Amino acid sequence: MLVGRAEELGALRRMLAQGRLVTVVGGAGIGKSLLAEHAAVAVGSAMPDGVVRVRWWDGVPARRRSVAETVLDALDGGREGVGGARAGAGAVGVVGLIDRLRSRRMLVVLDDFDPVRGECVRVVRALLDGAPEVRVLAAGRHPLGLGEEAVLRLGPLGGGAGGAGPVGSGDAGRAEGAENADRAAHLDRAAGRGRTEHSERSEATECTDRAVTAGPAAALFLARVRDARRRAGHDAPPRDHPVSGEGVEELRIVDDICRRLEGIPLAIELAAAQAVRYSLPQLAGMLERAQGWLGVADAPLRRHRSLRAAVGAGYALCGSAERTVWARLSVFAGSFDEDAAAYVCAGGGLDAQDVPASLARLVLASVLEPVRDPGGVLAPRYRMSAAVRGFGAERLQSAGETAAAVSRHLYWYSHVASTAHHLWSSGLHEQAAALVRDEEADLRAALAREPSATDPASTTLAVAVDLWFWWAVCGHAEEGRALLRRLLPLVRSDTRVCGQALWLAGWLAVCAGSPAAEAAELLGQAWRVAMFAGDDATVGRVSHVLGALALADGRTERAIAHLRAAADTIPVHAEHGPPVAVSWALLAVAQAGVRPAEAWRSVRRASAGPQARHDVWTRSMTLYAQAFVDHLRGRRSRAWRRAHKALAGAVGVAGAAAPCGPTGSGGGAPSEGGAASERTVAAMTGPPGAALIHQLIDDIESGPPATGSQEGEPGGASTRRTANPSDAHPPDAHLPNAPAPDPPATDPTATDPPAPGTL
Repeated sequence: MLVGRAEELGALRRMLAQGRLVTVVGGAGIGKSLLAEHAAVAVGSAMPDGVVRVRWWDGVPARRRSVAETVLDALDGGREGVGGARAGAGAVGVVGLIDRLRSRRMLVVLDDFDPVRGECVRVVRALLDGAPEVRVLAAGRHPLGLGEEAVLRLGPLGGGAGGAGPVGSGDAGRAEGAENADRAAHLDRAAGRGRTEHSERSEATECTDRAVTAGPAAALFLARVRDARRRAGHDAPPRDHPVSGEGVEELRIVDDICRRLEGIPLAIELAAAQAVRYSLPQLAGMLERAQGWLGVADAPLRRHRSLRAAVGAGYALCGSAERTVWARLSVFAGSFDEDAAAYVCAGGGLDAQDVPASLARLVLASVLEPVRDPGGVLAPRYRMSAAVRGFGAERLQSAGETAAAVSRHLYWYSHVASTAHHLWSSGLHEQAAALVRDEEADLRAALAREPSATDPASTTLAVAVDLWFWWAVCGHAEEGRALLRRLLPLVRSDTRVCGQALWLAGWLAVCAGSPAAEAAELLGQAWRVAMFAGDDATVGRVSHVLGALALADGRTERAIAHLRAAADTIPVHAEHGPPVAVSWALLAVAQAGVRPAEAWRSVRRASAGPQARHDVWTRSMTLYAQAFVDHLRGRRSRAWRRAHKALAGAVGVAGAAAPCGPTGSGGGAPSEGGAASERTVAAMTGPPGAALIHQLIDDIESGPPATGSQEGEPGGASTRRTANPSDAHPPDAHLPNAPAPDPPATDPTATDPPAPGTL
């Protein structure tokens, strides 16, 4: 049964009608032979002399006889010793084959020709020249490479429920799965109504309908599960692991299984055979860990009895250099380019300049899948399927090279993270975010591996710190916080990178909405480490986050003191964090309601720095502060224009960026006394997300502040909360004892770190 290949079958039939040589190319278990068989049946009826099929790799040694002899034997129905043409191999066999086929109109199918590809090329060229009415359909992992050849590259089956799009992974795959689950729910309700109204429908009809709605990959899985159950003597699925395809949750799990198997038909069929023994959740969990164990004992072809055998058959055909590159490439978790492959794979007798040629041969052999084809504007990228990667990892482990390859992988992606950091710091936000998105899977893999003596945790921690903007600005705060909390106990606590990581973890805790006590503890540790290391940038950024927290709690005077200390301490060209202009911008927001003249001066300081000119994110932060101050001063039109410019900048920085803060959102209704609610100001610890800026725009369009001052008037103090006795209980009480800027001197709990210069 051919499932989900109607489009490919139609394309293959058209190619055979238009040309004399067509090759179906694809990786292990992709379904080349089955598609070629169906195409031969469809096209063979139009051939007066029929179809002759030849297959290798079916358990018979591939080189026991020549290709020409094998085709002649197939022409004679498999009888041995017919004619003298087969007495010798090579040219004699080819001449005899041409003599037999010169006047024939038939289709010759060469299936799984890879073990004898070189000889097949010679035979096919002779057939095209000497038998003008013969057409050739070949199926293999590698094209024949002849000039007249039309190549159909066979990809994986489409996705799960609904069948929308190819099987993938990551956020897009999860979004597709959610949409498919909703569609499946609707179909399930419709199916339920149908069973009520038409109870006489047979199970076979219902299964057919469900297969149509399930999508090609899921439909194949469900069909093979039903076949396996019938062979095992199960009339109905047992209660502990039903596999009927009816439930929404079941379709979701089937879709997840097919996505993990990347839509490869052989892998799907082998997994379906295991559904007799395991429940769907158990099977999904086992496939997440590994796939090479999938197998059955009764497959007609030896290489189809396990996924490892199917992949290993291709490995056996590779040369020494390709095998080495294949094994070392298994450390990559996602797509990669030639430079990354050359760095990771070079060494041990393999030169870096030889790696690109091996990559090209592995692509031709369908071991690697090109993500971006060579010859385009962008550099080519490649990826491995999970089954191919797993087999390569086994070979790498057996060669004793895993540690070396993993170490080179980590150092390459530390370079990638450093490059992305410098791009962001130079104002090239789009390029920095695009670089991290391209390398996201491997950056995650490098950060997730356990440190070793060769690769200490400090190296991994430095990679995480270089990606500060990805965690805090581009909407991955919780992931970054969890990663830093895992790595920090593994490194020395007196290094500069540790202080930066502690500050970043505290900032991300605020962005992720974690309890204030967690952020205060981390920031207190960061302040102590940074003070001993002489890291003014980290000391200032600790004050920045504390000021944002104080402002969110309505402790305006304390917030102003912290933010003033941050603005005065952070060096102009400090790296690994927001530039000083961001502290000036947030200071202006804090001062706007109580000290409008000082707020305007802070805005001008924020706009005067170099980052505000070339850094889109900083400029967006600064414009937000300008709009906020203008609004409180009654300059509605100017505030409206600047708020919209800030919104354009925030959207342009990164489409994936989301408002973050203790509340988890930058939106919400405005407070009664102010133009923008104080609880949204906390989001300024991270990016001014679109929701936060939209809120300000709504406030501006709704009219002037209720009791705000007009331009030039010393008002507005009554519109916001000022310092009050509750300031004596800050969330940063874990910090070292030192005089705080604004609480009374008698307050024993004022334990904020001092501003620089007060020690």
